[in-house]
Amino acid sequence: MALALESVSLVERKATAFASSQPGKGPFAQAAFKTFFKDWAANHGNADLQFVRFTGLTAEGASGQDTGIDAAHRVYAIYGKKTATAEDVYLYFFDDATNDAGAGTDGRGQLVFIEASTEAFAFYPSGIPMVDGLVVKAYTDFDGTTDTTAGASPNGFVIIGAA
Repeated sequence: MALALESVSLVERKATAFASSQPGKGPFAQAAFKTFFKDWAANHGNADLQFVRFTGLTAEGASGQDTGIDAAHRVYAIYGKKTATAEDVYLYFFDDATNDAGAGTDGRGQLVFIEASTEAFAFYPSGIPMVDGLVVKAYTDFDGTTDTTAGASPNGFVIIGAA
């Protein structure tokens, strides 16, 4: 699927609504995203972005969550909120159109969730270039060899823009 970019104000509303709806959310994430969007307007011409949601139940699946993005783009931010489980979770995003099969070579970034109910996020102000697509996958180990168990993965979103 090609990118479906929309106005920054719509993406900002979706990101803020999602982050503020999570149980145990922290004000730090909300402030960080507010700063990100302010910087985006000032330094990136307020160019259109896309909000790409992922769920823990699909991100923990055998091949990860195919987000439907199979076009070149850039990743600017990723956010996740872990469930109330004790299992360690390492959430990766991959430059791949369909799955995590290239885990050793396609991995582009990771969020770490060691404790229950924690949230994590990362920003890439210049964007991480992605050529083939976007897949999100959760593992129980840092090197991405063991899938998480059902329900342990975080829910979240990725903010992307044109390549």
